[in-house]
Amino acid sequence: LGLVGVPLPMAALHTYATTFSLLLNIALAVVMLVLLSGSSATTDNLRMVPSMNMQGISQQGSLSGSRTAVNFHRRFKFQPRRKQIPPNKWPVRSGDKVQVISGKDKGKEGEITKVFRKTGYIMVKDVNMKTKHQKPMGEGEAGAIIEVQKPIHHSNVKVIEKYVYQNPTPATAQ
Repeated sequence: LGLVGVPLPMAALHTYATTFSLLLNIALAVVMLVLLSGSSATTDNLRMVPSMNMQGISQQGSLSGSRTAVNFHRRFKFQPRRKQIPPNKWPVRSGDKVQVISGKDKGKEGEITKVFRKTGYIMVKDVNMKTKHQKPMGEGEAGAIIEVQKPIHHSNVKVIEKYVYQNPTPATAQ
């Protein structure tokens, strides 16, 4: 410390302030440790992991580690589902004759009318027909129950006959 009446330089004041701040932080840390270790009732409430008795069961009454397992699986429960990546080389194309190998239409044969490459679904003629209840649109018009064709996954069919494109032959003049 400087003498009475003699001013201290700014660098010395900065050093003293830093040292004082460090000593104050150490003193506060020591006080907190003394307070926390003083009574066992307060430390039980502040623990992150429940204390165990001899059988491996926590004092709250549940099995040890069960809380961790629940949280671990909960992390993955609400993850968004990944989209299936469509194959690079498709086993089917429009015009192929296919047979359904699984599902409610198993054994039926039909021709592929449309291929949805992004989703992996295909439309097969007269396969996977669903009934749709259509509301009346205008006044005086009656509702209807119509059959609509829905797509099925390409893995549920096998190709019977491949489609081969043939150039149309021009008609010969007679």
